[in-house]
Amino acid sequence: MAEKEIVGKIFPNITAYSLAKTEVRLPEVAKGKVALITIAFVRGAQEMIDSWSIPFGNRFGKDSNYAYYEVPMLDGLWRLFRGSIDGGMRAGIPLEKHKNVITYYGNYKEYVSYLSINNLKKGYVFLLDKQSIIRFREIGFASEEEIKEMLDLAGKLEN
Repeated sequence: MAEKEIVGKIFPNITAYSLAKTEVRLPEVAKGKVALITIAFVRGAQEMIDSWSIPFGNRFGKDSNYAYYEVPMLDGLWRLFRGSIDGGMRAGIPLEKHKNVITYYGNYKEYVSYLSINNLKKGYVFLLDKQSIIRFREIGFASEEEIKEMLDLAGKLEN
């Protein structure tokens, strides 16, 4: 499937625990909001994710019509180290963002397939409309043009 063909599909259900230790069900928790969901499989993708999430947060972070969730995905073997991994993330991420970071531990092959993820070393971003339909998807570092496109679209989706 071509990368852009994911646009128009409903974002898949992901249930995991946030760094705030609450169960979060995506995309259900974001229904009725315009949401940016980022997915990464390696720590090295964090700067890529930040290149999208920081501008989104700066523009919409205080608006209750918008939501942001970051989903680190780790295969099931890492579940054995969950306490240490989540603890390390809690220590490095500001407390106010803990509710937005949802660490998924488990088999992520179905998500990789459904979301057309073909490089686990890159960060992936998905902008969802209020019905949880993917309206924008990009990979890696954001360019100024892509940020403008995402922010403009997010603003239009809220109306």
